[in-house]
Amino acid sequence: MPFWLEGAPEGVPLNIPGVWDGSASRTASADRGTTSETATALPVTENTRSSISRTNGTATQITGSGGSGRAAAGCPEFMKGVTFNGGVTPAQVNMIKGLDNWITFGPDIPGGAAEGQAATAFIPMMAFEKDIPRAKEIINSSHPEWMLTFNEPDHKYDIGPGSPTMEAGYAAQVIQQVKPLAGGTTKFVAPATADPYDPWHDNFYAACDCQNMFSAYNVHLYTTDLAKVNKTLTDFHARFPDKPIWLTEIAPGMATPPCSVPWDAAADFMRGVYRFAKESGFIDRVFWNSGNQLLNGDTNVCNSWLVDAGLQSSPLLDVYASIDCS
Repeated sequence: MPFWLEGAPEGVPLNIPGVWDGSASRTASADRGTTSETATALPVTENTRSSISRTNGTATQITGSGGSGRAAAGCPEFMKGVTFNGGVTPAQVNMIKGLDNWITFGPDIPGGAAEGQAATAFIPMMAFEKDIPRAKEIINSSHPEWMLTFNEPDHKYDIGPGSPTMEAGYAAQVIQQVKPLAGGTTKFVAPATADPYDPWHDNFYAACDCQNMFSAYNVHLYTTDLAKVNKTLTDFHARFPDKPIWLTEIAPGMATPPCSVPWDAAADFMRGVYRFAKESGFIDRVFWNSGNQLLNGDTNVCNSWLVDAGLQSSPLLDVYASIDCS
């Protein structure tokens, strides 16, 4: 997952385990995914529109929050999201047309005060254990509709493959700090592993007595093969069929050689992912990664970014805006 991890030593390779072909090496940025400005608390901007969420196989009416509600014709409401990584600014978010929601790796909007969709379309994330106190504060004060939970706890980026950020048993203990808040205004999204096939989820749910607190599951996936996207998501849904899936990281990564995916091929991949999501009947939201360009050596998103630090667009920016899930 190509965020710039706070606390990762400079130049340490961040290798990704999982189900994908080939191998990749990631390098931590000196910026550690932070900005010099103070992050602002999540603004409360709740819309009165509603959407259909497939939960336990039943269409359930829910109140929407965040986003413009203006996804391109043909996509289900709220399906089009974007994931932003370290260094994101509100100005970059506001350049992206057709966006319903956006996320980054923390509970607050980075880069100072935000306006427009950078403010209204933001979904907070309790990415790591250190985020729990702030996440609880936001839930109790701002009452966001959604809160994402642990980011890739099956893998620790500053050590290497096989060293989990949080073992499933420990995560099962830690999640108890927010479990009493479930069932209120804020709905929780389950943790996302680096490897969708990792047994971390099974072990976590067996230990936490918390599976019912989540309203959606969460998957990350990097590959250039659309057939693998379809199979991986279908397999995950077969394991956990009781809730819809949010695909919160997807990009044509793990290419061989690295960064060899042409822009037109990346565009076709993007269209195919959103088409499958709509047709699947079990994927509610898809967050394209990455909204902002990364210059830290991450080869998974070198051919998928939408806007650079200078607010110049890649060829994918207009493609994203035009996505209609057909």
